[in-house]
Amino acid sequence: MKPILFFPLLLAAATLFSGCRTYDYRIVQPPNVPGPIADQTVVVPYDPLEYRFVRRHDYLDMRIANPTEDRIVLLGNRSYVVDPNGESHPVRGRAIAPHSYTSMLLPPRPLTYEVTAPYYGWGGGWGWGPRFGDPFWGGFYDGYYGGPYVATYNIITPFDWEWRTGLVRLRLTYDRNGKTFDHYFEIVREPEK
Repeated sequence: MKPILFFPLLLAAATLFSGCRTYDYRIVQPPNVPGPIADQTVVVPYDPLEYRFVRRHDYLDMRIANPTEDRIVLLGNRSYVVDPNGESHPVRGRAIAPHSYTSMLLPPRPLTYEVTAPYYGWGGGWGWGPRFGDPFWGGFYDGYYGGPYVATYNIITPFDWEWRTGLVRLRLTYDRNGKTFDHYFEIVREPEK
């Protein structure tokens, strides 16, 4: 095979076989939830709230809608998620105003912190004198380096967990006018068929 034809075929094969794997989500508890959760929103009424689930990239987006006239508070100190490895994680509490919603990603995205530092090292610097392409004005290597060094750190907290595949158990405890109630979910993540 000619080398000219080999490279495009190799590139096409690599693109075809290196695609990202997508996952479907299936609600096991409560029972009688229609079909798997993929790109179409699945609505689960769970009195007095309404849940809307949809797959967003590598996460499950869960919207909790409050159709009532009362303020409902998700109690973070009484709610939890159990990941596929059996480890328990807290859930951040939040208030849901009447006729509004709140949203959470499963698993939650870790907080990201960026640190910017000046660049010290080979290939960077500034000063007066000639440089390539501009012998009359400008600094030595001025503008020829990529700028400051930026490091990104994920801040992992007890609220963060990973979900590759398997069953996740979710208990959400709410307060409505001084009375508490619980909602339980069991959700399975599996490769798309």
